[in-house]
This record gives sequence, C-alpha cells and structure tokens, in this order.
Amino acid sequence: MSRIEHLPPNFGRLDKALRSIGYSFEAAVADIIDNSIDAKARNVLVRFILRKNKALDLVILDDGNGMSPDTLKEAMRFGADVTQELDRLGKFGLGLKLASLSQAKELRVVTYEGSKTSGRGWLEEGISSGFMSTILEASECRDMLKLIVPDRPLKKSGTVVWWSHLYRVGQNHSSPNEHAQKLMRRLKDYLCMAFHRFLSGSPRLVKMEIDIFDGDSSLEGLPLPLEPLNPFGYDATGLKGFPAELVPADGYENRIKIVGHIWPPNSSAPEYALPGGANSRQGFYFYRNNRLIQGGGWNGMREAEPHRSLARLEIDMHPDFDMDVSLDVKKVEIQLPPDLVKGIQRSKTDAGTDFKKYLSLAEETYRTKPVTEDELPLIPVDGLPADLRDFLLKELRIDGTKRFRKLRFAWTNLDEDSFFELDRDNDTLRLNKIYRRQLLHGLDGSSADIPVVKCLLFLVLRDVLYSQRISAKVRERMDQANRILARAVKHERSVE
Repeated sequence: MSRIEHLPPNFGRLDKALRSIGYSFEAAVADIIDNSIDAKARNVLVRFILRKNKALDLVILDDGNGMSPDTLKEAMRFGADVTQELDRLGKFGLGLKLASLSQAKELRVVTYEGSKTSGRGWLEEGISSGFMSTILEASECRDMLKLIVPDRPLKKSGTVVWWSHLYRVGQNHSSPNEHAQKLMRRLKDYLCMAFHRFLSGSPRLVKMEIDIFDGDSSLEGLPLPLEPLNPFGYDATGLKGFPAELVPADGYENRIKIVGHIWPPNSSAPEYALPGGANSRQGFYFYRNNRLIQGGGWNGMREAEPHRSLARLEIDMHPDFDMDVSLDVKKVEIQLPPDLVKGIQRSKTDAGTDFKKYLSLAEETYRTKPVTEDELPLIPVDGLPADLRDFLLKELRIDGTKRFRKLRFAWTNLDEDSFFELDRDNDTLRLNKIYRRQLLHGLDGSSADIPVVKCLLFLVLRDVLYSQRISAKVRERMDQANRILARAVKHERSVE
C-alpha cells in the first residue's frame, strides 16, 4: 500500500538553483521596479554603492505604499500569496527573491508605513540552512537606512531593497567607479525602454533616477534622471495611413491590441536607433499592463533584415493572457502559440491592409532612403599587416566599389578579467594592454602585431560587429569569452 512522507529539498543545492534561474542584471532590477510601481510609487531611485576593495552593492528605493510586518513576511516568502489583481506588474510572488538572489549574495528589505518600520532579509546562509529568513529589529533598520540612503530621509511610506555583494556584475574590477558607470549606462538604456510609458506619464507618471554612492565617504553622486525612450516616438509617420490598428483574427481581437507603425526613413532619432541599432529592433513590441516585455524581434514569424527596419508593431496583451504566451517569472520572453501566429498573420486594418501588405509597405518605404554610415559592415583594416588586410578583404568579397566602415584595433588598459572591449561608437576593438607583453613573447610590438589573435577575435565577434544591437544573451557570451581568454593568458604566463 502506498504511503507518503515529508521529503524536504536539499536546501544548499536549491539555493544554487534559485540563483541560476537566468535573470540578466537589467531584467532583475526591472523586476524590483515592477513591485515599486505596483505599490503606487511616484519616485524610484536605483543606487550603486561603492566601497574600497569590496564588490558593488545596489539599492532600490521607492516612495510607494509600504508594508506591514505581516505583509513583508509574506512578500519575502518564496511563492508569496500575492494579490491576483490583473493590473499588477508582479505575477508569481517570486520576483523579489529570485531577481535579487540571482545577482546578490544577500537581500535585505526595509519598509515603512508612517511611524512603523520593519525589515527582513535573506542572508547568505539563510536559504542553505533551511529557508531561515532574518527579521531585522527597528534599530537595525534605522542603521541600515543611515548607511545606504542617508541623504534620502524617510517620508510617509516607502520600501528599500538592498542587494549586498553583486557577485555576477559587481566584483573583481580594477576601477569600480568606471565599472559602475558602465553598468549605469546599460541599466539606463534598459529601464528607459521598459518603463517608457510610465516615465512619460501614461498611465501615470513615475520618476526614476540612478546614482552612484560612495559608501566609505557617504557621498552621493549626481543623479541621472531617466527619460522615456519610446520605440514609437517619431514626429511624423513614415507612410500616410499609419499608425493603424490591425485587428487579429481567430477570436484574439478582445485579448490583444495590435497597432502597426512605419517609421519615417532616414531617421536619426534615438527612439529609432534604440540600444543596439534599429535593424534588430524591428518587429513586435509586447506590453503587459503598460510595461514593455519584449522590444523587437519577429518570434520566428519572420527573419530580421534591413528592409523591414521601419516596421514596428505595438501589441498590448490582456494580463490574463500570460499563460497563453508562456510568460515566465523573469518577464522577458514571449512565445507565440500557433493559433495566435495565425491570428496575427490574418490581422487587418479597417482599410483592409493585412499583415503581409503592412510588411510590404514598410519595406517599400525603407527603400526610399539611402544606406546610412551606421548600417555599413564593419571590416578590420587598421591594425593588420597590409598583405593580410588585402587578403581579408578579398576573402570577405569586399572590393573598392563597396562601402564599409573600418574596424580599428587599439591597445588600452582594461580590467584584469577583460581581454578585449568593443567600442561601437568609435568602431574600435580595444585589447587589454596588460596582456600585450605576454602575447608578444618578448618581441617588439607594432601597430600590426598579433595578427592571428586579431583575426580570431574578428571571426568570433563577426555577427556582433555586423549587427546594430547586442542582445543580453550575446553580451553574456562576450563576457564569457573575455573571462576565458584572460584566464588563458594568465595560465600561459604562469607556466613560463
């Protein structure tokens, strides 16, 4: 006869599994801000904290509705019993914990309602010891706030989320301030797009800013206000009759709203270029409760190609549609079921323009513009021996009649765990100067040295160089290649 028994998980292994769920840094921060918006916050501050010889910390402070001790206890539970209100950005009751612990060794939350302040934490040993949450005393909460946000006095209500020791993006950097500046720019780009409707006041205004705080001297840097980056923020349409609503078929007309846009050609607006470039930003823009979930891409329905770069479809999903599109806890990926694919393909405007015709019109509009400098391929020329450069151009079928941009190689000082850095603004691939001597094996350097390494890097990064956008997944692979190459050079140094 069958029987049952209590079989608790291996908490140590579960801790590691929860930390490896796959959040990018930017998506994890956005998930916390979702909670701030759900709490009716009007102002959100994201703060990097620097301390000498320590990993970066991150703080997210809002002035939304605070939580009672009992509400905070439930919020810190894995699989919290969150409200089922459909207009919430939060969904599974997991985001606060999983997003935080995917990036930081420890999580602490302090929340206040009027004169009541309470705090809890998931400290490094808490989960592995059997999901033991730390309850912070009122005095500990006050000390914590004085430590990380001394310049931001408490108001009537609000919540502070403190990520201690960013172990994925915040440690082992020779110049923490410079690294924090880079993370700040990456995060700004992501948040300005993800929350562009809120930043512009629709459906309500939420102000956001990022700053860098010196934890040793308790001095805050100049805050960077976030401005909305609206993928549909053109002044004049690229084609008369657009934007236009395309009503989906097969019963989806009441569950999603599709608005087809055609950008004007030759636009130099940042809203068109977007982080990574316009070519990779064509396609679908899915919104859930006014929060951008996916910014570009055709979800397998089409291939991205330059002639379609003016085509962007603004799609608002009803929040009860989450399961249909397999929206996971990270809220970064949409998977279209076959029936919905057909519904989109059969969608039409009131004027009778169907989805296929819409794409054709976008392509025709694109062809009225000349190729811009930014859309030309990036080919390594400067920094290679002349004969190798000529051979490379021949192999790549680049002749004097075709236009291309010149990729330049340069030696510069980078972090120790970085072998290279791609400077797309200046068409430059920077190599870490501290490894140059080792790579040359004692030989004299020149502007055209280590051609094998340079060619290999070009071949590895070729798709990235040709693309106008670096996705989070590709950026992660680049970071991985950086670490591996840096470790290989260090190994070579140690065996000589």
